[in-house]
Amino acid sequence: MNDYEDPIYEEELERIETLPEVFSSGEWTQDDLEWIIKWKVGTAFEKPTLRHIRSNSDEQIRRAIETAVNARAVGEKVNALTSIKGVGVPVASAILLFINPDRYTVIDVRAWGALYEMGYVDRELSDDPTIEEYLLYLGACWTLANEYDVSLRTLDMALWALGGED
Repeated sequence: MNDYEDPIYEEELERIETLPEVFSSGEWTQDDLEWIIKWKVGTAFEKPTLRHIRSNSDEQIRRAIETAVNARAVGEKVNALTSIKGVGVPVASAILLFINPDRYTVIDVRAWGALYEMGYVDRELSDDPTIEEYLLYLGACWTLANEYDVSLRTLDMALWALGGED
């Protein structure tokens, strides 16, 4: 079975289609958010990450996501999301992907490594990625996506494949 036959990939495609409108309308649920987190962190880190996130109040999470949906500046969006206990920049970038997949992509060590090897970023990714690193990463991804006339999602999958082993 290849990645494109993987059930999680099929669900990812469906959610990339449906979640932007759900976030835009404010109709997202805790289950939507938890699915994104599980998708990003994988099963090894799912339980501790969800435990931290569930320690936030529903109102705090809702305010942070509403700010991320409505803010103009990328840094403000990421800052709002990382104000949720348990959400670091990588998870924030995953949430942004599902808020607007045409504009945002997920920061990933493998994809970053490919960008570094090609000279699109000038340093290795830190162990705890910062908002500044995400902005650098996103800018490089926008540049490449425009240069090759591909979607950010297509670029992300290509960079991930080029990045080799974790």
